[in-house]
Amino acid sequence: MSKKIYIQLSIRIVLIALNAILIYYFFQNGYVINGFGFTLLLIFQVFLCFEYIKKLFLDIEKTIDCLLNDDFSNKISTEKQQNSLHAKAAKLQEKYRTQNQQHTSEQVIFTNIIESLTIGVLILRKGKKGHIEVFQLNKAFVDFFQIPKFYNWNLLKDKITPLIKIIDVQPWKRVKHTISLTVNEQVESFFLKTSITHTNEFDYLMVTMETIQQLIDKKEKESWYKLMTVMSHEIINTITPISSLAENLDSLLQDEPDEDTLEELSQGLKIIKKRSSHLNNFVNTYRQLSELPLPDKKEINFTETVQQTLNLFSQEFKEKGIQLHFQYEENIQLLADKQQLEQVVINLISNCLYALNDASSPEITVHASSDNNRVHLIVSDNGIGISKKIKNNIFVPYFTTRKEGSGIGLTLTKSIVEAHDGTIFFKSENGVTTFTLSFQNT
Repeated sequence: MSKKIYIQLSIRIVLIALNAILIYYFFQNGYVINGFGFTLLLIFQVFLCFEYIKKLFLDIEKTIDCLLNDDFSNKISTEKQQNSLHAKAAKLQEKYRTQNQQHTSEQVIFTNIIESLTIGVLILRKGKKGHIEVFQLNKAFVDFFQIPKFYNWNLLKDKITPLIKIIDVQPWKRVKHTISLTVNEQVESFFLKTSITHTNEFDYLMVTMETIQQLIDKKEKESWYKLMTVMSHEIINTITPISSLAENLDSLLQDEPDEDTLEELSQGLKIIKKRSSHLNNFVNTYRQLSELPLPDKKEINFTETVQQTLNLFSQEFKEKGIQLHFQYEENIQLLADKQQLEQVVINLISNCLYALNDASSPEITVHASSDNNRVHLIVSDNGIGISKKIKNNIFVPYFTTRKEGSGIGLTLTKSIVEAHDGTIFFKSENGVTTFTLSFQNT
């Protein structure tokens, strides 16, 4: 506190003490009337002292009350801020006012970000007593259901009944789910995902919804971007040296050609021919990929088809010391294009052979089986594996880690499998890379 306040408080305390001494003196010596008079004066002095202290802390109490209610309208005058206690209260109020403004700005930005998303977002908040309230929801979410923006959970949950079984559970769980909604007599499928965040006071459940078509469009754009990146890289790598050589050869022709010049011209033309041939092969592989014919499905013996294709590599397995383990069920029947399935097996085994180039004890395991109207083919090897860095590009056209690879083997494999209404995925861990193929056997 300031020196001025200390002096005033000290004077008031001294006066109260002197008054108390006088009262004691008067009553001790029989001056009762004087004693009562000074007693009243003492009471009045104590009252004035309390009023002074109350007034002294009134602004501080008012400031604290405002902070508790997020009200920043109260101002402490500059004169009062000369008192260090008032000055600190004013600084505290300004600090919370700044933080509140920043929080409000961040909330506006957060809301704008959520509103700009094309996927539906609903964020629920639950207190320790289990009371649920709507923390945030965006336009895309309410548009999916064709409802107004209800921020009251009791009103909103009656409008989103297909989600209640997923959301209104104890405790909240992380889920991934596909649901179908009928809005205006139209059925649309959605991919729904939830995530949970815990704080000291609340639990937050974030629900995101996007249409299956949105997912397809997103994957398609990603695939096109990756494809264009690889294609442009390949074309530029071919054209750049051709362009540079053409300029160099043109400068050589400006002078009278001698034997060395003719030799250099010949070498340059050979390089141009080689690069042009490479680009031509690149275009042909693209044509092969883009013009893949529809499968001519017939009833085939899947086990026999795989066995016959593996026999094509028997000599190479022997030369490279590769141990093949073929586990199978007899006479698995499948409605498929035999030639295309042979190509799938060839591509997968070729991939294994490349991966096993530097393996000390190379092994390939092939397993053919069937269950519940599905046929499965699993191909694994103990080669170099697939690193996390490239795993997202494995099926991208023209992406390859091989020096002489075309980069369409696995892409072609995936296209053939999907043309047969099948699925393909891989995993690479603990020194083993496994491709798993599954076909519907109908």
